[in-house]
Amino acid sequence: MNRPLVAIILLLATATAFAQDKVKHGFNSVPYPVVGYSDDLGIQYGINYTFFDYGDGSIFPNYRHKAVVELSRYTRGQTGIKLTYQSAYLIPGIRFSTALAYNMNPMYHFYGFNGSATPVNRALDRKDGTAFYDIDRKFIRAVATFQGSILDELDWAAGVNFLSYRIGSLNPKYGYDPQNSLYNRYVESGVIRPDEAGGGNVLEFNAGLVYDTRNATSIPSKGIWSELYLTYAPDLFRTGYHYNRLSAHFRHYVGIVDNDRLTFAYHLAYQGIIGGEPPFYVLQNITSLVVNKTVNEGLGNKNTIRGTLYNRFIGKSYVWANFETRIKLFSFIARNQAFYIATNPFFDCGAIVTPFRLGAERGSSLYQDATKFHGSFGAGLKLVMNRNFIMSVEVARPLYHDDGRFGLIMGSNYLF
Repeated sequence: MNRPLVAIILLLATATAFAQDKVKHGFNSVPYPVVGYSDDLGIQYGINYTFFDYGDGSIFPNYRHKAVVELSRYTRGQTGIKLTYQSAYLIPGIRFSTALAYNMNPMYHFYGFNGSATPVNRALDRKDGTAFYDIDRKFIRAVATFQGSILDELDWAAGVNFLSYRIGSLNPKYGYDPQNSLYNRYVESGVIRPDEAGGGNVLEFNAGLVYDTRNATSIPSKGIWSELYLTYAPDLFRTGYHYNRLSAHFRHYVGIVDNDRLTFAYHLAYQGIIGGEPPFYVLQNITSLVVNKTVNEGLGNKNTIRGTLYNRFIGKSYVWANFETRIKLFSFIARNQAFYIATNPFFDCGAIVTPFRLGAERGSSLYQDATKFHGSFGAGLKLVMNRNFIMSVEVARPLYHDDGRFGLIMGSNYLF
């Protein structure tokens, strides 16, 4: 077992009092095992290596440079490689972030469009030779974003995002009938069109504004972090599809007890197509001006409504919200590193605003099912090192059985 991890576990068992934060200097690196579980994907295992450069310590708990390398695999076949880098010092006056991700999933769950308008039948989900909700999907993402100052707390932001999807029926070697799937039903009926059925390449250009008054980058205890931006995806690859997307995020951190002891945080978000026609495979991609997640998809699962099925609520536009209370339980010093333990009871919710290729009148029962409110609730436990590196375990339960049964989410960082 990893020796630093053993030391952390032993100290967690004996620490009982608060300790003062230690200002960090220079270069720090943190390796840790990746362990997780998803109702869709199975058990996750792998390795994450996070690098920080704090410089002379004058900006701590913020950092000069941060890089993350992660390799992980799920027992149901998904394999992912993620590389990220963030810095406000690489380019003078510019906050720069970039990411590269590769994701291969030979049994990627596809629950169709419009949420509850397409009910999930558990009897068809990988049982008796039928994997009705599975497809084979390979995904590559490369992104770079830039952010610079307009006024003291108002920034401009711009970025470019390359996405590549390869999609098809299941490989028969997994023991399921590759033709008996929701994906093939959609293709045969024309809901998924022939020119998009196999996936394709997309190049997105983003531009917008960022208003940021946070008192810290990784774990703020007060301030506002808000984004408003447009995405334009021209038909550069001659797929026949192009679109404009509007995205808005409002995050507010309210310090209730000083020194990060108790913070209430909430996040309100909207994302929607406002022009053009997107291919079906980009609808679940949540764009961002700050690259905190290399693969950020929803609506559903750990990135939006925790504990729900992965990408359960796919629509043309959707809204969601996250509310949580962050409570610091106790702090301690170990091996010249400052740690603390925190918990975060939370409630998540969201809904599709504009359905995708539904074919039903507004106000009809099918339309009401598609735009139904969904939610989940739960709590997490966080191990925070040097007020930047965060190991996270969260448990969530959806409000409706059709959205999922239970979620155990293990990873890094707060959701927002």
